[in-house]
Amino acid sequence: MAPPSTRTSTCTGEASRGTHLFHPPRAPGRRESVRSAPFSIGGYDWAVRFFPDGGEGGALALLLELLTKDAAARASCAFRFLNLATGAASARWPVGLLSYRPGVVNKRAQVSTFRWNVRMYAHDDRLTVECAVTVVQEPKVSLTSWAMSRYEETPSDLSGHLGRMLGEKEGSDVTFDVQGEAVTAHKIVLAMRSPVFKARFYGPEGEKKMGCVAVEDVRPAVFRALLRFIYTDSLPDMDDLGDDDGKEMFRHLLVAADQYEVTRLGLMCEDSLCKSLSTDSVASTLAFAEEQNLCSLKDACIEFIALSNKMDDVVASKGYAHLKSSCPSVLLDVLEKSSKLHRV
Repeated sequence: MAPPSTRTSTCTGEASRGTHLFHPPRAPGRRESVRSAPFSIGGYDWAVRFFPDGGEGGALALLLELLTKDAAARASCAFRFLNLATGAASARWPVGLLSYRPGVVNKRAQVSTFRWNVRMYAHDDRLTVECAVTVVQEPKVSLTSWAMSRYEETPSDLSGHLGRMLGEKEGSDVTFDVQGEAVTAHKIVLAMRSPVFKARFYGPEGEKKMGCVAVEDVRPAVFRALLRFIYTDSLPDMDDLGDDDGKEMFRHLLVAADQYEVTRLGLMCEDSLCKSLSTDSVASTLAFAEEQNLCSLKDACIEFIALSNKMDDVVASKGYAHLKSSCPSVLLDVLEKSSKLHRV
């Protein structure tokens, strides 16, 4: 039997694309924005605004502006930083399709990132910003006849099945004694995701008939979150945890990820900690980064403190006393970084 036929309306709009390179200085002035030269795409004139200190904690910010007078345009864009000397390029920061008017700053069009994310792209004390713009013209509607497929492609549900298999314990062949709490799992799944588990269960020295494995140095909730990531590639739901408890979970989970060599989990936890820095938490996070030798997280904390201009709040936070007593040398890094930034 032939598939049913249907008629549908299709909305299409012609698009014009272009790219502009902008070379702002690394630090043209505290909180002063710099505008690029005008450039034309899709029949409109545009400019990029660069804010060297335009975000939370002194983050860099970029913004697309429409310059054409008495006009309105719909466009999307994506920013990235380039090092023209080495060919290195940062990840793209996309901005979805938005409406633009001249003289109106659309904050939804702004992207921001910490300075430490882009410093490797500086050359001769200058940055190169690439802005790729897609201008969408007024849409046109047309009728289309098409045969409806019997089958529609559905998203993968592999992680969901694996997550249920972990939760339902079906076919589990190893039990972990995590500080007195029994946690069951499947050795083959753990071995696929962790070199440590693979060596333990299937290596030359592995105990293949191992029935119960003692885990003394990881909390039960953290170990369950580690297994959940191994099975589903997803971080734990933090909605039921407060802000401080969520950061604490990420710290413990990062340590467990390093212990079991689940690299992707460690990078995701470190990135989450970088994005959640605040004056209340940055001191304790910096102490943790120094103790665990996490260079990217340490750099992010130092730059956050140096750029936030809220050193008194940082000193008054709960974690500062521990930072001062356990890692006093790192405070010199903060002072040196702050001194360099204020000389620029």
